[in-house]
Amino acid sequence: MRRYEFIADLIKRRIQAGTLRVGDRLPSVRQLSEDTGYSSMTVHHAYELLEAEGVCEARPRSGFYVLGLQAPVIDPGNNGHDGDGEIVKNLPEALLHICYSNELGAFGSFYPSPDLFDRNDIDRLLRQLLRQGENRLVGCDSPQGDVQLRHEISRRVSRRGCVVTEGDIIVGNTGMSCFEMCLNAFTKPGDIVLVESPSYLPMLAGLNRKSLSVVEVYSHPRSGINPEQFLHLVRSNSVRAALLMGSHHYPTGVTYSEQTMRRVVEIARQHQVLIFENDMFSDLNYRGSRQPSFKQHDPSDIVVQFGSFMASLPPAYGLGWIIAGTHTRRLMTHQYTHGLNSGDGIVQRAIATFLATRSQDRHLRRLRGTLAARMQRGLELIAEHFPRECVVSHPAGGFMCWVRGPLGFDATEALLQAIESDFSFLPGPIFSVEASFRNFVALNFSFPWNAQNETYLAKLGEMMHKSVER
Repeated sequence: MRRYEFIADLIKRRIQAGTLRVGDRLPSVRQLSEDTGYSSMTVHHAYELLEAEGVCEARPRSGFYVLGLQAPVIDPGNNGHDGDGEIVKNLPEALLHICYSNELGAFGSFYPSPDLFDRNDIDRLLRQLLRQGENRLVGCDSPQGDVQLRHEISRRVSRRGCVVTEGDIIVGNTGMSCFEMCLNAFTKPGDIVLVESPSYLPMLAGLNRKSLSVVEVYSHPRSGINPEQFLHLVRSNSVRAALLMGSHHYPTGVTYSEQTMRRVVEIARQHQVLIFENDMFSDLNYRGSRQPSFKQHDPSDIVVQFGSFMASLPPAYGLGWIIAGTHTRRLMTHQYTHGLNSGDGIVQRAIATFLATRSQDRHLRRLRGTLAARMQRGLELIAEHFPRECVVSHPAGGFMCWVRGPLGFDATEALLQAIESDFSFLPGPIFSVEASFRNFVALNFSFPWNAQNETYLAKLGEMMHKSVER
């Protein structure tokens, strides 16, 4: 690369990073020459190149100003693919950015719609606690987490038939940080882990980072995993742990029967397989009935359950926790040795106060009703716009809907088309280690229904219809 090309590339990267924006004045030739160590002539040559490419413009007696970068041209003949298929191969990484930033709105987001959460009450409690000062906040800075918050979590868990003490609970920054703590404390690289398929994408990413061997067990969108298949896989492999999500499974929305949960825990106990239970969405049941869990059928602490407020409180208060039981000391040792903490103690106390005043109960009733209505509307629109060949899960809670498209439908190809139309969804292959579910999509139905979102869902239906016609 020539020197002037290096400088031009440097300016482009600064524009891409946002440190230089449209309308900003570029550094003077003299300044950039001093910063880079190249001659003024080289810098001026680079600016001329940028001006020729339309990236900047020269203004008399003023300098060079940013116009913006030209969008890359995609050859419509290959539908956005290069020869090596890099776009498709890197799609999950690009999709993660979209989902975390909510750039493309509703259906492709991993998280519930922000409009579901009114943070006024809990913000008010936090302000009151800050005014009280540290003397009134005894116990909120415990390494294990605020003692009052752990007490409130234990009370709520007990309503589901799982009696634990506040000493059995560890608070973490997020639900997924709690999951990572479990992985790090109980597994080592090369261990075999059994995971549902489809499964929650952030958990799959965590397994990949840990270099664990993964065996998949199919989770049916109506009944969940088959205990006898679970037994067969445990017997056939030296399984160290199983990652299961029995309540409002993500992305299918299914809740396993208590009979299934009891049998799976019994098998795990007999074969000394730890169960890491993801309980992050159990509060989102539409009917308000008690949600079963693997943990309630666990007499010997073979189940380590982790949960979170991420789906039931505003994002700033989405702390996680682990019901560790007899594993508490081991997890706390791991927390100490890795320099981890349980998050801001005052925020934890605010959440505890919010839970104790029963404000959360009222909030959950509203939240469940809104989610149920939005899910019902989504199912009605699917029935109206999607081909008859589609098979749809009917969640009893949560906010995700799992759809099997026609056999000729390719969810990854369709997503690339959808992004061009400014909407997104979650393609089935990202929920499987083996990239299965090619013709499946997951749809987030927690966002408000408006004319635009209904139009986008209809467009997805058109894509599926076209796959049937081919």
